[in-house]
Amino acid sequence: MRPQFSIIFFTTLVGMAQGLLFFLALLNIEEPFLSTPFLSMLALPVSFIILTLSLVASFFHLGRPERAWRAAMMWRTSWLSREVIALPTVMALTVITFFFVHFGMVPAWVWAALLISNLALWICTAKIYQCIQFIQEWSHPSTLSNFILLGLTSGGLLLELLLIIWNGSSVPLGMSLISGTNFILLFIALNLKLWIWRRNQKLKPKSNLASATGIKGSNIRQTSMGFMGGSFNTREFFHHQTDQVISNIRKIILLMAYVGPMILLAFSMNSPSIAQIAIALLMHYTGLLAERWMFFAEANHPQNLYYQRVS
Repeated sequence: MRPQFSIIFFTTLVGMAQGLLFFLALLNIEEPFLSTPFLSMLALPVSFIILTLSLVASFFHLGRPERAWRAAMMWRTSWLSREVIALPTVMALTVITFFFVHFGMVPAWVWAALLISNLALWICTAKIYQCIQFIQEWSHPSTLSNFILLGLTSGGLLLELLLIIWNGSSVPLGMSLISGTNFILLFIALNLKLWIWRRNQKLKPKSNLASATGIKGSNIRQTSMGFMGGSFNTREFFHHQTDQVISNIRKIILLMAYVGPMILLAFSMNSPSIAQIAIALLMHYTGLLAERWMFFAEANHPQNLYYQRVS
């Protein structure tokens, strides 16, 4: 597929905000772990700003943005409709949590609701692609696992950076635990991504030229791309990049999204600095943009059996 950059920015930004909110809720659901000023003046506002930016980005890949509200009407059958409902719910609960934090103690049910709503949003976003059974690269539980893990890694790195900024030169309490958690999550995410790539390389089309065209025969040979000229089918269902470009993008993903941040985290485990964690987060997010482009690009739509890579 050839994705628009708006959908790439949307899925990566909303995942980062979800990861940050997930950690905030998880660390405070039993008893207050993070300070009230940090939550009300930095962490929750930053989460809401990123959610808002992701919402704005989502409008740019719509043909008629003014009709976006109608997408929620199919919530009974459409994961996209459920996502349209889940995202504003997360934003509303973020605002509610902010007011509870600002004016007093936050009840456990508020943190629990924030946790559940973020999990629901991850499920809705991933299921949009996972439910498309004829795209084998997406139709697998690893799609959901990948979305959640990369949301947690980006959100965890952002939380670590915000804590360092808030506390200045002093190392915040529990920072080594957060750094260690981020390192472990990156390691798991890296191995999952390598497994996904190996799996995708072994996939074989369930259809062939005979079943795709309806022409009976075992020796069918295609001599044209199906159109005299270009069309939507020849433009939007293939990424139009060479194998060398794809190989280079994979290397960028491995270095920027996983290996680089892990190395920086390993060196800064005991005494993290703003520069180290900021670079780690910047590298990771840059790698996530490439990873999300690859997620869409490596999806092999069955229609390409007919239009093929000549398009």
